[in-house]
Amino acid sequence: MPNRKCDRIPGFPCFFFLLTFFIAAAGLQAQDRIEWEAVEGAQYYRIEFRRDGTLVLETRSEEPSLPLFLPAGIYEFQVTVINSFGKTATQSDWSPLKISAPITPFIIDFSPREIHEGGESTFSSRISGFVQGPELSSTFALEDSEGNQIELDFQNPGLLPEEKNNNWNQITLELGRKAPGTGSWALILTNPDGRESRMDNALTVLERLRPKIRKISPKEMEAGSNSSITMVEITGMEDGAVIEINGPSDIPATLLKKNEDGVLEYSLNLENTVPGWYSMVVTNPSGGFDVREKAFEVLPPPPTPEEIAAATALDIDKKEPRPIPEYPDSFVFGWHFAFPMGSSKEYYENSYAGFSLAYSRNFSNDLIRRIPVFNGLSWDITYSYTNIETTFPITIIHLNRSNFILGLSYVTPFNFPVNLLLKAGLGMGFSIYTSPEHDRDEWLGPFSLRDLDSLDFISRFGAGVRYDINPRWYINLSCDFTATYYLSRTVWSVQPVLQGGRRW
Repeated sequence: MPNRKCDRIPGFPCFFFLLTFFIAAAGLQAQDRIEWEAVEGAQYYRIEFRRDGTLVLETRSEEPSLPLFLPAGIYEFQVTVINSFGKTATQSDWSPLKISAPITPFIIDFSPREIHEGGESTFSSRISGFVQGPELSSTFALEDSEGNQIELDFQNPGLLPEEKNNNWNQITLELGRKAPGTGSWALILTNPDGRESRMDNALTVLERLRPKIRKISPKEMEAGSNSSITMVEITGMEDGAVIEINGPSDIPATLLKKNEDGVLEYSLNLENTVPGWYSMVVTNPSGGFDVREKAFEVLPPPPTPEEIAAATALDIDKKEPRPIPEYPDSFVFGWHFAFPMGSSKEYYENSYAGFSLAYSRNFSNDLIRRIPVFNGLSWDITYSYTNIETTFPITIIHLNRSNFILGLSYVTPFNFPVNLLLKAGLGMGFSIYTSPEHDRDEWLGPFSLRDLDSLDFISRFGAGVRYDINPRWYINLSCDFTATYYLSRTVWSVQPVLQGGRRW
């Protein structure tokens, strides 16, 4: 009676398919293989074995053959062809099979089949034909396409309770210090007698990407809208990545479109949103994540005409001040050069050695914060040190100048990466003179180096730019003009300054 299931694939050679199975029904040795005619368009083959009418094993093969690995006995088996859509394309009848020789090693399954680089170190495998002795035991290894191998450690396997009669083992495999790189890896089980079982493409290692939130537009949105369109540009994002928005209240977000270049278009419902700053977090399934603090700001809804009229009538003293900045304090460290100006060049050389430390805090006074233009005003205490070589003709003399300045600084309050920086300050300076050739108390004609020491008045004015790396870290690049007022003269210098700061 012909096998009608073969008719599911047009032109499928049913005769050869059945003939191969008929030949396999004879008694086979353990080193033999079950083979069948290859089917065009097959993704893989599912092979089922039963004994006394009970299913004892189901496995798969990407090739039209399978090595024998079952214990000796009489079985029946059936081959099902699975197409590229994961559907059954054709299926053979049950055919008898007799095995009269000992089992050979065989890998039944392996999991997980797909991991991210550095993500997993423990695997599970179901095997048959495992050998474990006092001296020699079966070994396991992963092998890449270039033949490089990584040995796997294993724990003592135990027989599955439901499979004791079939001598199958569930074994846990562990990586050592060396982890597999990205790509496809085969699993190899080798017995002490040299027999081996190989499962190609047993493990696929995917690259572990670290996402980066590059851009969010717009940066400011008004509360009250039920559909505010927001564009988010993210690089290094994996499929299944999770994006979270955190802030004073929950914001319902609907993904409208995702482009291939990592640009996502969202619709944000801001009807019941509390105004304030909101952060964004993107987390890849492999564990990499990125956080953008102060990703965007939700502004209060625009006032109604009635509210505008009422606000105009209020006195400025009754207006609410702007909120205190989230990170009002900051610490600044920087490096500067000093180039004397005008007649000061007659006494001092250019200096390339100087640094400064400063503490800064934004003003919290309510009156000042009511005025929008003063939103970026802060005060600071700065210590700076400069080493300058003098042009004294007799000997080499170094001026070690330490300045303590109380000042003000102002940064334009815009949501630009680079903002204008202005600063000014007054203070006191200590001038101490040293020389690599003379002691400070040594008499150098009409004076000693200690006699030159002085306590001086200092002024500072500067302008530059500030770049915010993120809400906590920033960089200042400025040019300061400083004046040191001695009893006999005033020394002017221009100082290029590079500073880094952290807010808290």
